[in-house]
Amino acid sequence: MSSLRKLFMVGVVLMALPVVANAQSSRVEGMALQGDYIKDYTGIFGYPSSITGVGNLVYGEFGNVNAAQFDRGVGTVLGNMFDGRFGTWGLHLRDWTPRLGEADLVPGSSNGVPGGDPNVAANESFDLMWGRKFGTTSLGLRLNRTYFKTQDPTTNVVGQGNGGRNVMGFGGGLGFEMNPNTNVELGVLYSGRDFENTNTVTNDILENDSNTNWQVGGRMFWQWQPNVLVVPVAKFWSYDLGTKATAGGVTTTLDHTLSGWQIGTAGNWTVGSNDLFVLGLTFAQAKDDLTNNVVTTTATPLLFAGLETHAYNWLTLRFGANKGAWYKVKTEGPAGAETNVSVSPFNMSLGAGVKLGTLQLDTVFNPTFTQQLGSVFENNPNNSAFTKVTATYAF
Repeated sequence: MSSLRKLFMVGVVLMALPVVANAQSSRVEGMALQGDYIKDYTGIFGYPSSITGVGNLVYGEFGNVNAAQFDRGVGTVLGNMFDGRFGTWGLHLRDWTPRLGEADLVPGSSNGVPGGDPNVAANESFDLMWGRKFGTTSLGLRLNRTYFKTQDPTTNVVGQGNGGRNVMGFGGGLGFEMNPNTNVELGVLYSGRDFENTNTVTNDILENDSNTNWQVGGRMFWQWQPNVLVVPVAKFWSYDLGTKATAGGVTTTLDHTLSGWQIGTAGNWTVGSNDLFVLGLTFAQAKDDLTNNVVTTTATPLLFAGLETHAYNWLTLRFGANKGAWYKVKTEGPAGAETNVSVSPFNMSLGAGVKLGTLQLDTVFNPTFTQQLGSVFENNPNNSAFTKVTATYAF
């Protein structure tokens, strides 16, 4: 079948569908935004108290081409279990461990914010969440676990190395209504992370020296005007990648920390027929401190914009971009050596959503989709039409 005929058939199917802007991670990434700055239920992973306000849903993550088809998962949020007497419950089962405070593995590839979680583990065990609303105040709790271990006659391996540690994570969040037009959400996340590579013949060991990793964040939803929602955000985070090596009875340690912060704000405008336009900026810095080498990445500020429009009653289109206005990478080495590079990456995304009965499908398009409308439907993995697909069923 020719590419043109395939494209025509897809269009016919879409036009036959009777779309709500209630997507999972594909919605956020399709606008090249950081999820903190918009209302979307992906916020429950960084602000656990927000789980009380997302309703009942089941979602599926069908994989990301940019992550070699990994990053799959299924999750649910149930607000009516036991008629809601015991609060709202959430369970998330994933192929890979997501970034701390994020819904999936690779959001940092599109939102442009410096820094990010260095841990990449392909063995997430579970992610359990609970929330309860008390009048105008909401409380949320989170527990997540990632575990991998293998043993053979000569080795004992726990975790998948320094960048793929086992995780025991805890989180908590508090949300409250300051006044009828203003809501505040706070989130605190902690994860203990460990790994160990042991040679049982020589008794040489490489393991974590410390495993303290945390993120603290807060955001506000202020309804400034009937069609304008202002969202200030502040976040601070730190990861410890320090290691301890024992060889020949001698133990040495290597200090290595990743830390950062960001403070920003965004405006969410309701435009047209209930469409969404987001415009904002964030000041952010990430520091990678490895003994005598320090790499500091600073964006002062990072600008971002995105649009979500209901093109038809069956189709939602999205696009967005971000760019650092003053973006600098400073490297400080031993003996005072210093290098400065001022190169600001430009990131842009394009996405869409369609409604299949009661199921919402959302995608992130291949960056060259609009230039290669025909070839992307050929059987060629390098011309994938959709780099990512998620599904959401709300009830």
